[in-house]
Amino acid sequence: MNEHLSPDLIVDYLHGELAPEDDALAHVHLSTCAACRREIDLESNLTEVLQKMAAAEEQEMPSLIKAAVWQQIRDAQPGPVARFAAWLRSPVAIPAFGVPAFAVLLVGGWLASPYGHSAGTAPTIDAAYYLQAHAQTAQTPLSIQPAQPALETSMIDSGAGPQLADADADAALAAGGLDGSR
Repeated sequence: MNEHLSPDLIVDYLHGELAPEDDALAHVHLSTCAACRREIDLESNLTEVLQKMAAAEEQEMPSLIKAAVWQQIRDAQPGPVARFAAWLRSPVAIPAFGVPAFAVLLVGGWLASPYGHSAGTAPTIDAAYYLQAHAQTAQTPLSIQPAQPALETSMIDSGAGPQLADADADAALAAGGLDGSR
């Protein structure tokens, strides 16, 4: 390095901010150049003076003020949203919130399944089975046309037992089956 070190390069060299290659070149140059060594010494002395002045101007906060500030921080109450968010992050929240939520999902899934909602519907009976059984015992042929829907009874209307709906009974009679006449 034939040229002298620039002021920026000197400052970076003193603060250890040069790349290893540049640092090695500056070190070699300083070993041979007296003018650059003087600049390094001046810059080093200036840095020390500035650090001492900054330390002298730095003031410590009085201990009573520090204690009062920390006491206010400890006494501060968080808002309801902050308390709820802190509770959700706690290990207590998982069993306290997760277990009931899982139970609700489980019961809801069961109610949505065919097993869960069938309890609230009216039972239906295929009347064609009973009509055919009656025709066999009465030795009367029963013919139900395939285009007609299956006959159903409802046990909800009267508690007396299965009964044919009026329209279904009329259709069965028209088909020629209940009274044995064809």
